[in-house]
Amino acid sequence: MAVNRDIYERLRKRMLMFYFAAGINIVMALWVLSAGAGQVESGTLGVILLIFIAFAALNFYMARVLKRQWDNHLRQQGGNPGDEVT
Repeated sequence: MAVNRDIYERLRKRMLMFYFAAGINIVMALWVLSAGAGQVESGTLGVILLIFIAFAALNFYMARVLKRQWDNHLRQQGGNPGDEVT
């Protein structure tokens, strides 16, 4: 089964962008934790960390949603999600 390679590449780039953004959010959370531990109150630090981790989780979730939509699209076209893209 032939799947449009252009559509697959655009979707793949979006998924990688979400994973990259999630990684940046995790790095920022760790940086804030290490740099701000003695500088600000623990409540403020907790809120900032929670925001970064929530955005990282959201980015991971969005990447998984795109992957799931692609797999469903392949199933509707009569192929398997593991099929090669041509």
